Amino acid sequence: MIRSFLLAVILCLSNHFLTAQDDQQQGYYAFDYMKVKPGMHDKYLQLEKAWKKIHQANVKAGKYNFWELTQVAFPSGDDEAYNYVTRINFKGEKQLAEYLQNWEMPDLKVILTAEERALVDSTSVIRTLVKSEVWAHADMALGKDIDEEKIVVFNYFDFPETGSRAEHLRVEREIWKPVHEARVNDGKMTGWVLLTKRLPYGSADAYHDATVDLYADMEQFLSQGNPVPYFEKVHAGKDANKLFAETNAACDLIRQEVRMIVDKSDTP
Repeated sequence: MIRSFLLAVILCLSNHFLTAQDDQQQGYYAFDYMKVKPGMHDKYLQLEKAWKKIHQANVKAGKYNFWELTQVAFPSGDDEAYNYVTRINFKGEKQLAEYLQNWEMPDLKVILTAEERALVDSTSVIRTLVKSEVWAHADMALGKDIDEEKIVVFNYFDFPETGSRAEHLRVEREIWKPVHEARVNDGKMTGWVLLTKRLPYGSADAYHDATVDLYADMEQFLSQGNPVPYFEKVHAGKDANKLFAETNAACDLIRQEVRMIVDKSDTP
């Protein structure tokens, strides 16, 4: 989206920002938003290392397919509601439903030390779970270096009165996906993903859809340059003002977060 780039100016084939939708199964993501108080970050990262072993055991058992921890770099500060986000990937409704209604811990005595078990028992003391969301995969554009992404830029969208989810998905796929593909092919980013929020949902929610821009590192993100030349090349001969107007009528970018990948599950 042009406003995303101007404001800020996966799936890898095995395990990244999308659970592979083979056999036509829908890919889903569960996001948990965490708040860690000042002075507790080192303790929290120790905690997540213990939780990584739990997630790794669950991935191996086929309960889900991937886990990732990111730290919110921007915006940041004590007044922000959360500063870490975790993501779990699912393939199909059955796998997601089992996670939501039948969550069970693996045998912690087998996979964790006594010290790690004590950390896990103190999870709610070390960090606050602010909220949880479930999103569905809608589309993507991937580069050959998708394994190397370290920066995740999450763009949250609402719909104006003239817009809707159907219109937003249309402009993303028809107008903006080709632009992202051109930027990926030119080494300006490693990938792009389009998501729709499934839970919770309703008119009281501030945002409903999202796009995710993936970058190899902070330098690639900061040096991505102006996307307009790519837009003009991809849509040569078309009325750019009309395409921008269609975009603005379909969706409204209300928030952008820059996140740094801290840790992730290993390939099973």
